[in-house]
Amino acid sequence: MEQVNQILVAVQPYVLLIFVYATMIAIGFTITIKQLVVSFKRPLPLILCLLFNIIVAPLIASLITNGLAASFGSKAEATTIIIAAVLINLFAGAPAGMKNVQLGGGDGASAVAMLTLLSIAVVIFTPFTAPLFLPGDVTIPVAKIVWTLIILVVIPLGIGLTLNSVKPNIAKKALKSVNEISSISMILVLVCFMLPNLQSVFDTGLYALSVFGIIVLANFFITYFCTVGTIQDKKTVSLLSMSKNFGVALSVATAAFASYDIIPAMMTYAIVMMIACIPVALILKHVTGEKVALTRKS
Repeated sequence: MEQVNQILVAVQPYVLLIFVYATMIAIGFTITIKQLVVSFKRPLPLILCLLFNIIVAPLIASLITNGLAASFGSKAEATTIIIAAVLINLFAGAPAGMKNVQLGGGDGASAVAMLTLLSIAVVIFTPFTAPLFLPGDVTIPVAKIVWTLIILVVIPLGIGLTLNSVKPNIAKKALKSVNEISSISMILVLVCFMLPNLQSVFDTGLYALSVFGIIVLANFFITYFCTVGTIQDKKTVSLLSMSKNFGVALSVATAAFASYDIIPAMMTYAIVMMIACIPVALILKHVTGEKVALTRKS
């Protein structure tokens, strides 16, 4: 089993890269630059998405974990869980969030506009917001974040948008295959991250797992019901807000919190987040699809 886990850990970066590129390219295949420009002309959903992710999400994580800190066991365990949850929620704009929007039937063009703004906002504001929610001096590797966003967001999305603009027929034909690669690689990502970290999940404890789940769902419900606009706006903002950029959070954790054993708790949070996002997106698509159909009939 140990050898299997080592293999899974070794292939994690590759399956994650395939998943992100396939997802972002598929999104690029489904929208046009004109649709993207129109999305930027509707500022309210974009502003709300920024506020929810940059301020509200880490605040929710901080309030819930600090409020329940006495139930986590020792002070060290409580501190570890608080830092892990808050740190991940500080970094929005995960490419995996685009898959949530896709699965939930959200607006792809609006999601791209939001992802773009979130990526910029994380670079600009996190150095100032992180000290408000986290203990000690927090080092934000801005240059590393920028390069990560270029590699995982700008390049694959640019490929999809460019091909859809220049050769729309090719993009249309390739869309089904790219979506299949995205879905298969998403399953592989779950397997590669879950199996080697099962012991960490068990060590974190059922109570902490429940708290992490509450935070993820709280992010979804608060953003869904507080977003002003159409059902599409609500779906897009809430589904994109459920996923946080775990890779960036992990980079900050290794740089700023080496003295804390927070990586297992962060991995556990990431697993809970990945597992929770998929059924929520699928259920939301089904429920809101029925609402739209009823509205059209009436």
